[in-house]
Amino acid sequence: MQRPPVVVFDFDLTLTRWDTADRFFRWLLRRDPARLALVLAALPVLGPFLLSRFTRRWPVRYAVWVATLGRTPDALPALVEEFIRTLPLGHGSVLLPTAVERLQAHVAQGDEVVIATGCLDVLAAALLRQAGLEQVPLVASTVRPLLGGLARDQHCYGANKIPMLARGFAPPWAVTYTDHSADLPVLELAHERFLINPKPGCVTRIENSLATQVTILDWR
Repeated sequence: MQRPPVVVFDFDLTLTRWDTADRFFRWLLRRDPARLALVLAALPVLGPFLLSRFTRRWPVRYAVWVATLGRTPDALPALVEEFIRTLPLGHGSVLLPTAVERLQAHVAQGDEVVIATGCLDVLAAALLRQAGLEQVPLVASTVRPLLGGLARDQHCYGANKIPMLARGFAPPWAVTYTDHSADLPVLELAHERFLINPKPGCVTRIENSLATQVTILDWR
């Protein structure tokens, strides 16, 4: 039996209005002045690393570790639910209706849809569940305990999406949707590619690398 076409969706800023993990960890820091103070105290040292996309991950990892000090992975689901309740419209303020409609259209026509994201797995799963999309397979980033806090374990980002997806959704893929050039390795293995609300520089980088034009969609 022939396998149905596999369609890969990115999550943050493709299906969502903003970077969900970034906002979640910022919320964890702001609700505890002591944690926020630890991050601010490190800015003179770590701040310059934010200026380059090649070194930005180090201050981000530090901020995540501080935000989760004293917590285990088991504590994250409850924190995620509390975070979602603080949003003005709950989960309804996060997902883009046009994006959800496109995803549901693929499901309705029998495509095999999967979401691959650098977002934290429990956060993405909670948002999808509350939107009634829990049946859509999710491949997302995970964390592990480290020195009293949490640190990245498997990061479903960039080229690392490929081996993580390949465990159940091996390439090539029929269609991919993303907002960012970090997904270029994924786009290269797809027959049809869509860029969602991309920045001009992103379009240039991707089209130069692929040596072809890609379809741009406005889902704002």
